[in-house]
Amino acid sequence: MNTSTLLFDAVVLVHVATGFVGLAAFWVPVFARKGGRLHVQAGRVYAYSAYVVTLSAVTAAAGRIVSYMGQGMGLAEDPELYGIAVFLGYLGVVTFANVRQGIRVLATRRAPESLRTPFHEALAWTCIASSTLVVVLAVAVWSAVSPVLLGLSPVGIVAGSNMLRRMRNPGAEPMGWLYSHLGSMIGGGIAFHTAFAVFGAQRFFSYDLAGPMIMLPWMLPTIIGLPAIAVWTRRYRRQFSRS
Repeated sequence: MNTSTLLFDAVVLVHVATGFVGLAAFWVPVFARKGGRLHVQAGRVYAYSAYVVTLSAVTAAAGRIVSYMGQGMGLAEDPELYGIAVFLGYLGVVTFANVRQGIRVLATRRAPESLRTPFHEALAWTCIASSTLVVVLAVAVWSAVSPVLLGLSPVGIVAGSNMLRRMRNPGAEPMGWLYSHLGSMIGGGIAFHTAFAVFGAQRFFSYDLAGPMIMLPWMLPTIIGLPAIAVWTRRYRRQFSRS
């Protein structure tokens, strides 16, 4: 086993281990008292896990693509392998963008205009660009994973657009920081759960999906997560409109 293989395996191990930590930490703030010590500490663990997962996901995705090219496996011959690698990197970017937005809107809630920084704005555009890349790849080189890539591509566009909207209109809504924090952290959770459902669940649960059901692990976190964001945000809007 050569050095590059060992390094790649180490990156994957870090990615999987940190992903499990982040997955568990995501649920603690959901049930803990909002703003309490446990909520804050678990949220911090979740955020740090997301940052490590992003770095390892992008590194692993790039490593896979370089490995495929080194073995003479071209995009046209093996579009599914390339599609999965790009999707892994895309999930990493979306996770980082959502979680960083969730942390930043909380940190800048008393000075929302300070949310807009060159790095944060570049991150929003990177999120949108990564979605565009996924769409181009899915359409240009059609494969079995193309429908999934197209189905999940709006997630990055929505996340990036919401980041830009919040930066450009920081005071448009009195409690906008809370709704953005809520939606962004759940958005990161969608990415965490998608990665687990696609890449990790079969290692622990014995199941075999066929036909259209094979897309279920890819789509289920989004199908559940997006309505959850809408319902929870509506609940808090009603609560604060009465107070």
